[in-house]
Amino acid sequence: MEPKAEYVRGLFTRIAGLYDVLNRVLTCGVDVLWRKRALALLAASAAPASVLDLATGTADLAIGAARRFPSARVTGVDLTPAMLEVGRRKVAAAGLADRIGLREGNALALDLPDAAFDAATCAFGFRNFPDMDRALAECARVLKPGGHLLVLELFRLESRLLARLTSLWLRGVAPLFARRNRGDYAYLRTSIERTLSAAEFLEKARRAGFEQAGAAFYRPSCQCLVLRKI
Repeated sequence: MEPKAEYVRGLFTRIAGLYDVLNRVLTCGVDVLWRKRALALLAASAAPASVLDLATGTADLAIGAARRFPSARVTGVDLTPAMLEVGRRKVAAAGLADRIGLREGNALALDLPDAAFDAATCAFGFRNFPDMDRALAECARVLKPGGHLLVLELFRLESRLLARLTSLWLRGVAPLFARRNRGDYAYLRTSIERTLSAAEFLEKARRAGFEQAGAAFYRPSCQCLVLRKI
């Protein structure tokens, strides 16, 4: 496993029990709305019967996808068993265990067949992948021709003012959770500050064989792209 992947897996193992709380606090709860809006944006372009959720974590987006597309089968993949264990409990509590399957896996080398899915989704995961190009190539491989990729991410903002305000918020709130894991929360903050802009990510996606099918900006800092496999 690559060094960054090992670190990210260890980080999310340590914070798995707090991950959902952290998301709610750091976003004032609007991450729930972001996911709903992102899935609505995907639904404007596609009605998938099979969905792959990358970096599924505690399965929030996988559960949302199953609800948004009632006939779809959803497969969630994540590098961290501790996060998946939390996700499986949530899937069971939602009564969706018959339609959502969660499995351990690496987004850079998916143990899945070619052209197996109508859609792939990823929320707040791409910036943690050691190699975005490889992850995009894997998405293109496992999607059917014309399949869609939904990416919800805290891309680097083009607006310097919004970027600065977001950074100040993260620097002020994340340390409240730090205690013994100060380095972990510092990583979560800097991973947002140092990631690509949406325009830069879109250029990578184009080189991987995608075209833009939709886009939205959800205030104050979240951006969503819907891409179509050419």
